Amino acid sequence: MTERFYDISHLSTTQLQGLYTTYIKKGWKDFDYYELMPEGIKPADISDTEVIMSIDATHEHNYCVLMIDCENEQDGIMFGFGLSYYPDFAIYLHLPLNLLDELVAKYGLIAKEEAKDYTVNEFLIENHLKNSQN
Repeated sequence: MTERFYDISHLSTTQLQGLYTTYIKKGWKDFDYYELMPEGIKPADISDTEVIMSIDATHEHNYCVLMIDCENEQDGIMFGFGLSYYPDFAIYLHLPLNLLDELVAKYGLIAKEEAKDYTVNEFLIENHLKNSQN
């Protein structure tokens, strides 16, 4: 299992909205609650317009991760966006691996240390702690 996180904290809300608008056509989205819910309880499938309006660069749950051989995930790039108008769940934009170089160049993504067995929650906590010290 390999997960490599990329810093997206330098991107503005407009840039993140543009990223979503451009790349949703090349991938797919899904939604998930932050808290574990009973089986069968799923977030509403909100429209792309609602997603775009709800993306906020300052949201603490925004991240980008490259995943290879991760359990229950297809190899690829995933952007997680916290949604300002839907505080209980996030949207995940899944993209194919072949877009990595394009995304890195276009958005100035900088890879953090490659980590094995490094969960999204561990990354978000570490990132929050680093940002609060600045």
